[in-house]
Amino acid sequence: MAEEVGIDYVATNLDFSKREHRSPEFLKINPNGKAPAMTDGDFTLFESGAIVTYLGDKTGKLVPEPKTNERATYNQWMLFVMSELEQPLWTIGKSRFALPEEYRVPEIEKTAIYEFSRACQVFDVGLGIE
Repeated sequence: MAEEVGIDYVATNLDFSKREHRSPEFLKINPNGKAPAMTDGDFTLFESGAIVTYLGDKTGKLVPEPKTNERATYNQWMLFVMSELEQPLWTIGKSRFALPEEYRVPEIEKTAIYEFSRACQVFDVGLGIE
């Protein structure tokens, strides 16, 4: 988003295999130990939707003005993407690599793919692709 709105940024890669996401320094930015997370001066923020909205509001680009119907629709689809599209994909990722092996449930992948495909159909309607 920083690139899309034209502001300078420095991306930092975390090596999850080395547990850099659980370092005390990173946990100060995101106590969940997950990406994405950002700092802007002394301000820290995590969660994709919050970061995208913050940068859009800060620059006045790509995010509709608050208290408008357009902003309400933006919020609707932002939350939809995070809860309905991202969630089944993350369920698959957790069962493939993110969780310790004893907590992985490979059988959930079929259900997650089904949920994702249903959400894509709804998103297609929202985008006018029917």
